[in-house]
Amino acid sequence: MRIANVVLNDFTRDNRVLKITESLAAQGHEVTVVALHKEGLALDEQRSGWRVNRIKVATSALPRGTAFGALKMAELALRMVWKWRKVDAWHCNDIEAFALGWCAQRLNPRLQLVYDCHEFESERNAKPAIERKLVGWLERRTIRKAAAVITVSPSIAAAYEERYSAYGMPQGLLVRNVPAPLTPGGDAPKRNRFRQRFGIPEGDFIALYQGAFSYNRGLETAIAAMEGLEGQGIHLVFMGYGPLQDLVDEAAKRFAHVHVHPAVAYEEVLDHTLSADVGLVSVKPTCLSYLYCLPNKLFEYILAGVPVLSNDLPDCRDLMESFGVGCTVEQDDAEGWRAALLELKSAGTDQFEAGLKRAAQELSWESEAVPLVGLYSKMAAGQV
Repeated sequence: MRIANVVLNDFTRDNRVLKITESLAAQGHEVTVVALHKEGLALDEQRSGWRVNRIKVATSALPRGTAFGALKMAELALRMVWKWRKVDAWHCNDIEAFALGWCAQRLNPRLQLVYDCHEFESERNAKPAIERKLVGWLERRTIRKAAAVITVSPSIAAAYEERYSAYGMPQGLLVRNVPAPLTPGGDAPKRNRFRQRFGIPEGDFIALYQGAFSYNRGLETAIAAMEGLEGQGIHLVFMGYGPLQDLVDEAAKRFAHVHVHPAVAYEEVLDHTLSADVGLVSVKPTCLSYLYCLPNKLFEYILAGVPVLSNDLPDCRDLMESFGVGCTVEQDDAEGWRAALLELKSAGTDQFEAGLKRAAQELSWESEAVPLVGLYSKMAAGQV
């Protein structure tokens, strides 16, 4: 099949889109990642067995906001929909790409759409109420036009089924954001990258926050938890990037036991994660999308052999308990996280070794992608 894997970013750090593209290309499909152009990036790239095509949008320089966003989407629709309307399938990453795919399908009724919901699209963080209502209305009107709907966590899958089954929602697939392991069986050796970079003594306990420095991800709580832990042998390492970079940098200046590591390339993430003693998942359940999340970092910690300390998010808790790879912070504030870190340092992490070993053997992108690959095989054979 000729597949346009459509994502409305510049495709420089979207690991899920990369993994899906490589999996489909390995099955012999002709896959092109269709993304947005950004200054300094190539308009066209030939990768190993697949391509990247970036669309240049003149209105992208306009400010943020609903009105300007509508202008950007209008130009993007004219450019992207017309150019890619004749392929066999659009793999639509998020609601905006699905809306464009629906437009392309109006021009080419044989075009098949796969709606890949990276979040609970109508319940996303920091979206104004009017935008959430618009997304819900759009999904109700168009979701029946998809060949399949892909979600990233069991709770989001159940929510989509409950909300849209009456509107003709097609087959639902669960494809979680599981990375490829560093080594088969999870036997990668322990690293000391953080100890060496920041001069952290042997025997001290390293808690790692990796991922986006963004709002409602629990950064502020994690930083506040470091107050009072001076001299306790507990260090917090932030590794990533995002709009709260200044907040993280300031914390590293205030506290000798808080450190900031720059973001690393996708293929290097797990190799750095190995250097931690525990990985933090602190997403604030401020919306249903966050409450039901299974973030990338959760799987990255587990496949690096690092136990997880998380606040009480139902799908994260269920996964951790099913494998025995971490524990839950019941009191999601600075005091609760501080107490949980002290208790975990005292008890040690040996209790999670067997569970982490089993998880590394059972979790992999290769197995996670099986339903995805099967879906496109059926689509190519005309069975969907």
